This record gives sequence, C-alpha cells and structure tokens, in this order.
Amino acid sequence: MSRILILLYSMVFVLPLAAQRPNEKRLDSLEQLLALTAEGREKVDILCALTKGYDGIDSSKTFQYGRHALQLSRKINYDLGIAHANFLIGRAHMYTKPSLALEFLQKGDSLASLLLTEVPSAELKKIWTSGKYNLGITYGFLGQHEKELDITYEVLPMVKEIKDTFQLANIYTNLGVKHINLGDYIEARNNLLLGREVYQQLSNPAELTFNLIQLASVFKSLDSIALAERYFKEAKSHLTDNPNNYDAFHYHLEKSQLDLEMKRYEPALSELKQSLSLIPNDSLSLQYGLILQRMAKVYSAMGQHNKAREHINLYIRNAELRQNGIAVFQGYYQRAAYAAAANNYSKAYHDLVDAVDIYDSIETQNTVQKINDLEIQYQTAEKESQILRLENEKDKAELALERQRANGYLLALVIGIVVFAAFVAYLFYRNKLRKVRRKQRIREAELERLKQEQQNKIFSAMIEGQEKERKRLAIDLHDGLGGRLSGISLNLSRLDKDQPEEYPKERLKKVVDDLDASLQELRTIARNLMPETLVKFGLRAALKDYCSNMTGGGTSVTLQFYGQEKGIPVSQQVTIFRIIQELINNAIKHAKASEVLIQYIRNGNQIHITVEDNGMGIPEEALTANTTKGMGLGNLRTRVAYLKGKLDFHSAQAEGTTVNIHFELDAA
Repeated sequence: MSRILILLYSMVFVLPLAAQRPNEKRLDSLEQLLALTAEGREKVDILCALTKGYDGIDSSKTFQYGRHALQLSRKINYDLGIAHANFLIGRAHMYTKPSLALEFLQKGDSLASLLLTEVPSAELKKIWTSGKYNLGITYGFLGQHEKELDITYEVLPMVKEIKDTFQLANIYTNLGVKHINLGDYIEARNNLLLGREVYQQLSNPAELTFNLIQLASVFKSLDSIALAERYFKEAKSHLTDNPNNYDAFHYHLEKSQLDLEMKRYEPALSELKQSLSLIPNDSLSLQYGLILQRMAKVYSAMGQHNKAREHINLYIRNAELRQNGIAVFQGYYQRAAYAAAANNYSKAYHDLVDAVDIYDSIETQNTVQKINDLEIQYQTAEKESQILRLENEKDKAELALERQRANGYLLALVIGIVVFAAFVAYLFYRNKLRKVRRKQRIREAELERLKQEQQNKIFSAMIEGQEKERKRLAIDLHDGLGGRLSGISLNLSRLDKDQPEEYPKERLKKVVDDLDASLQELRTIARNLMPETLVKFGLRAALKDYCSNMTGGGTSVTLQFYGQEKGIPVSQQVTIFRIIQELINNAIKHAKASEVLIQYIRNGNQIHITVEDNGMGIPEEALTANTTKGMGLGNLRTRVAYLKGKLDFHSAQAEGTTVNIHFELDAA
C-alpha cells in the first residue's frame, strides 16, 4: 500500500508530459505579432498560442491571454475560439484548482462536441482531443480514476485518426503511469512500450527519456532486474546528451529504489541526494517530502535508525503542513518500525497508537496484535531495569528476592492485560459511538432534505404566484386602462375632425401625442410583466425580442443561443428569462455598460449561461453583502437556487463583469 501511495503522490509531478521548456524566441515573436494583428480570428489564435506557451511558466500571463482570447471570441462570435480558450484556461487551473478547471474544461467540451457534429475540421479535432484528454486528467486528480481512463480511451481513436504522433506517445506513456499507480504492472508495461515505439518515430531522444525511466521502474516491479538496468542505462545516456532537471529528478528517484532493493545503500543515498538538489528545498513541497521518506527507508535498511527517525520526522512535518492524513499515518507507522528496530519499544508503542488514531480502523486486528507485543516487551524491559536496580541494593535473603521477582512479573502481566483490555474496550466504544453519530448524521441529512424540498415547494409556489399576478396585472393594464386611453385618443381625434375651427390644432395634437406615448409605455410595462413572446413562441424568441428592445441609445445587447429549448417547462423558461433580464438591467442601469453579450449553451441536460459586459464592474463588498440594495442580486441568487444551479461572478473595477450560471434540467 505504501508504494502505491508514493506513486500516486508522484503523479502530480509527472503530468503533463508534454510540458517542455518554452521557446522564448517563439513567444517573443508571437507577442510582437499580436500587437500588429487586428481584432479577428487570427488574433484569437495568437492569444490561444500564447496562453498555451506560458502555461507552467508565467501564470499571470497565461490567464491574461486566456481571458483576452475568451472575451474577443465572444465579441466576434468565434465558437471555435470560445471552446479553445475554455480548454486552455481549464488546463492552466488543473494542478492548483482542479474543481475550477473542471468547470472550464466541461464548458469547452460541451461547445466543441456540438461543433464536431456540424463541421468536424482537423483543427477542431486536435483542439477537442487535447482539451478532452485534460478533462480526463482532471477527473484523475479528483480521485475519479475510472472516469479518467474512460475519457482517455475515448480520445485515443481520434488522436490516431488525426495522426498527432506526439500526443499519441504522450497518452500511451501517461496510461502507463496511471496503471503503475493502480498496481497493474503488465498493462503499464504494454502501454509504455507502445509509447516508446511512437516516441522513436519522432526521432527526438529528449522526448523519450521519461518513458524509459518509467519502463525501468515497471520492470523493477516485475522483478526483471536485467531489463530495469538496461532501460536505466539507456535513459542515463539520453540525459547525458539532453540534460534537463525534470527527467533527471525522476531518473535519480526511481534509480534509488532499484539500488535499495539490490541493497546498494550508498548509491541509493547518492541518487536521492541528487534528486533533492534538483527541486526547491521547500518544506511544503510534495517532492521534498517524498525524498525524505525514501531516504529514511535507506538509512533504516543500513541500520542507522537515528538518521532514519530524523528524516521520517521531517517527512511527518512535511505531510502535516500539506494536511495529507494518509502521509501522516505512513510517517507515524514507519517511525514506529524504526523505534522498535532500535529497541525503543515505548516510543514505538505511542507512535503506533497515534497511527491508529489517524488512519482509523485500517487493519485493526493486526495493529492491536503489534501493540500488544510491544506492550509486553515494554513491560518486560521495565521489569528488567527494576531487577538491575535491585541487584545494586543491599543483599537480601534469596527467598525474599525470588518472591519479589515473582510479584514483579505477576504485576507486569496484570498491567499488560489491563492495558490491552482497556485499549480494546476503547476501540469498541469508539466504533459504537461512530455508528451512533453516523445514524444521527443520516437523520439530520434526511431532515435537511425534507426541509429543502419544502422550501423548494414554497419557492415554486411563490414564483408561480408572482408570474400569475404579473400576467393578471398585464391583462388588466392592457385590456382595462389601455382600452380607456385608446378611447380617449379616438374621441379627441374625432373631435378635431368635427369642429376644427373651435379648437387649436397644435394643442389638440400634443394631447393626442401624449396619449399615444402613454399607450406605448403601457404596452412596454405589460410586456415586461409577462412577455407575450415567451408564452407564444418560447424562450429563444423572448430573449431575442428583449435584447432587441434593449439595444439602442448607445447600448448594444447581443444574444448567442446554442441548443434546443424543447423539453424545458414553461416555469423554468420564465425563471431563466427573469435571470437574464435582471442581469441585462444591472449591466445597463448600474454598470453603465455600452456592450452586453449573452451566451446560452444547452448540451443535453446541461445548460451554461454567460452574461458579460464592459461596464464599471461590481464592487467586491456588493458581491459579499447579505443584502444588495438596488441591484437585485439577492433575488437573482434566489432564482438560481430555485434551478439548483451555480452562480459565479468575475468582476473588476472599470474592466466589466462576467456572470456564469450552470445548472442541470433534471436537478432543477
């Protein structure tokens, strides 16, 4: 189990294999070309190339160019650019914020998958395979390894179809690493050999080095030492001709394990020290802790238990700073073994107890047995020390001395039994208490679910009542007051025709114009209360009509609508319309925006809504306040909650606001 966990930790440092040192001249050339290129698809492609080029080198530039590419693509309605930018921003978040990366990658996948059904160009296929593959890797980071493998095997046929040799070799090698982590060394060997074959076709030895290191590690695990030595030797030759810290770190790390298994302790330490010199000496670094743990194992195998404990203490500290409970458990467990090997049974006993508390009930019976053995050895050692002290005291009668020894052994035995019984009782009590707490949490969760259902019913009834009331008010205004105003206008017009000589035409015309303006305003109010277009023609037509009405007077409102609206209940269509209506009103009224872009994407049951403006932005305190006067954000959050959706604001002063909304129809 320890070896598998170590491999899982190293996975973060392994991926992506394709991340090589950038060509600085190429990036400089792209930035110069960017400054000379007018806004359009070519500029989006350059921005995407810069986003990818700076990923892993300069995060600020990565996100700066990525956001610029996304904004420009939306502005010029460049769907491929929107999908590509989402994929690249998600890729940049993969190693630090996998949950956030998942949102961008899913949005890019939704749009790219729709485009593939329409115009499956070679460029689109390449963008989709890369983005979809990164989506799978992100699922792996979140612990969903089966989903990662499913997505990887889904991408593989298209990578072969477009003959992207480098990505194909990369996928095979990463599949090999994934199967190493899952303990399937045969499948790992097969994938790594396929990757090696493809890399050799590239005629680039530098790209092959990492693959050779992993092959050597697999053959070591399969006890094929001769093949492991052969591939380590080949990898070292590549490193000599093409030196780089990334591959060198992995070479020394894996080579140290072969030396340890072959009992070549000094070379193993030398390899680990060389690995340590290739990474920052950071107490929070995952790689730093990994090397400390392996050095402790080497020192323990050499019989230098004090040095082993010194390094494992540093490893435990590193694991605690990283808040990695499994790693902390491993550290305590190893430290207990080193203490026992040094005959420090008291320390070993306490370390094992701490390990059990941390890891809960893993292999409880085996652990209890080990604790019992250590307890007996501890009590025996204590009693032997008492005997040695007694021998230095005054001579006593042989019979009294024997009786005292017998009493001492009996006392030690009783204490050991009592301690063991108390510990076992504690374990049973704790397990029983946990079961009670688990049942209590289940009951609380059920009550919370019922409460949520009740709140949803109340909110649904409230929304339905509001819409019915709006509809009633709209009908009353249109049929009642509107009819009366129309009658007045008609009578005044007739009066003007019947007796023109007795009434001033200019004043009469002004009255008629005022009444006509009132009628127009009345119709606008009625339309806002219950948009007739939504009821008759659906959500797309209603949004298009509303955006058209809001365009004018220096304000441009653009709608991009992808996907069907069939199957969405009218109540949900009304809620979606109200959400977008509120966001557009906020952008124009409060943010003083001159350009507003609305993007609606539906892929199956997944719906993504993005509203972006170039206004003044929303102050941070307004976004975090419980109540926001004049902006309707509280009502907006309530409507999104009704749809069981996620609402995300990205806003900066004088840079505009982007609002992202995502929900599933089934969940709503």
